[in-house]
Amino acid sequence: MSEVLSGSDDNFEEIVSGITPSWEKEDAIIVSPQCESCPRVMAALLELDEYKKAVGELLRMASAEEEEIVVVDVLTGERVSEGVIDYACKIAGGKLGGLSEKIAETQRDISIITKECKGPLALGGSDGSRVVRVAMCDSPKVLYSGLGETQIGEPVIIRRDLKKNKD
Repeated sequence: MSEVLSGSDDNFEEIVSGITPSWEKEDAIIVSPQCESCPRVMAALLELDEYKKAVGELLRMASAEEEEIVVVDVLTGERVSEGVIDYACKIAGGKLGGLSEKIAETQRDISIITKECKGPLALGGSDGSRVVRVAMCDSPKVLYSGLGETQIGEPVIIRRDLKKNKD
């Protein structure tokens, strides 16, 4: 049985102001401590964060006043505002609905690659005057899935320095 409360909506903002939605919590994704600085994990978390920001912007647009949103037709240069809020609401609803799946997918992917992982692998080299250090994911799941193959576009962290003279 559901109960409907009557009254003003004036207190709504006050009631929810201290609540952080689960999709905004920083600890929503669990990462093994040894893999927190892994480039592959960091890339997955960054992608999720960008998705969350996009959803937040869409929600902001959906709750805005029609006059606050400026949409310009790229072909005519005319301002188009009719139906923009409805369209933003439709898109926001779809993206918000997909957010739970995106969070679950990110957690699943991170859990798979961090299982039995000892942390990122760091390598370095020098030509006498320059030093390059690279950190990459050293997960057994990543290693064996790409064994013997050239990897392009894999997330890595690269640090370049000039070697200091000992003079």
